[in-house]
Amino acid sequence: MLALLALAPGVFATGARAAADEGLVLMLDRGRYELVAHDARDGESGPRLPVTIGSPAHPTPAGEFALRQVVLHPAWTPTPRLRRKGALAEPPSDDGPMGVAKLPFAQAGAIALHGGATPLVLGKPVSNGCVRALDEDLLALLAWLDARGALGPEQPRSGGEIGRSFRRPAVLRVR
Repeated sequence: MLALLALAPGVFATGARAAADEGLVLMLDRGRYELVAHDARDGESGPRLPVTIGSPAHPTPAGEFALRQVVLHPAWTPTPRLRRKGALAEPPSDDGPMGVAKLPFAQAGAIALHGGATPLVLGKPVSNGCVRALDEDLLALLAWLDARGALGPEQPRSGGEIGRSFRRPAVLRVR
């Protein structure tokens, strides 16, 4: 039996041979308001999610972003602009503005792919930079990621959120 030696996340050696996990890619096409999942390891395609993106005043940033964690039952902290209008922070919940989960990706986690969208906003640039999906679509994506071995076990956090770290390399590519 060959022993596997972990060299770095996603890279293992068996004797003199090493193989890298090419990981998972979530591709966001801002022009089509669509997120598509793909497993680069075996070419398997995952769910396609209709989404909403950032408004012209607060655009969703373009680029490639490493995904590190999923946060279930996320809390919500309003932006300074929304606080001035009277918005208050909301505790961890599946019913808050973030929906059932979020995948932080930009600006130190302030911008995320998250649930909480309604069918009326899909296909529109109305967020403060985040990418919103319907809760049921986001749950389908998380189930697909789980089936691909991408997510670690649930880790309770103080306050009621639950974290799941990525066990495989994963990126969000925004174009």
